[in-house]
Amino acid sequence: MATDSRASMVRSAASLIRSRGVSATSLSDVLAESGAPRGSIYHHFPDGKRQLAEDAIQWTSERLLAHLRAGAPSRPSDVMKRFIAMWRQVVVTSAGTAGCVVAGVAIDTGPDDRDLMEVVRATFRTWAATLAEELEAVGLPARRARPIALATLAGMEGALILCRAEGNVKPLDAVAEELMRLLPSERPGRRKRPVHSS
Repeated sequence: MATDSRASMVRSAASLIRSRGVSATSLSDVLAESGAPRGSIYHHFPDGKRQLAEDAIQWTSERLLAHLRAGAPSRPSDVMKRFIAMWRQVVVTSAGTAGCVVAGVAIDTGPDDRDLMEVVRATFRTWAATLAEELEAVGLPARRARPIALATLAGMEGALILCRAEGNVKPLDAVAEELMRLLPSERPGRRKRPVHSS
């Protein structure tokens, strides 16, 4: 039960942060959203909001990486479409009100909180590296896979902000179309699954 309560608070924190940012997400909001007992916050998160934000980032990152590594794409465009579709779903299901948890923390965290910003930095780097690995695994040369992965991540994060401003998915679709143009003409190749460290 305690584990369920903790997991529920992490999910609720992620949902609130991606819509409001860290500063506008209070611990009482997390409790109300999750339905967890009032004493749960400091029992499970003795370091308070910072620890909760870190766990929300980790939970989000684990889901993104699992999604990206799932399936068996045979072409770079398959990998890109899978990554883009995940962010598109965030916009569509939230009617343009939600963005990325990690970006929400990055934008809303002061320079003094170096530990939390390091979590943000490491997470973005892992996402870009994993996307590059997936692109390389289906035949895209490393010299192109890495910059395309970074451009795709940056493009999606920026698109999420524009989608919030516009209240619809059109900016993301426009950015996605341009990102797909970065890929070379392709033919189905043989996938070489990279070995992921645990």
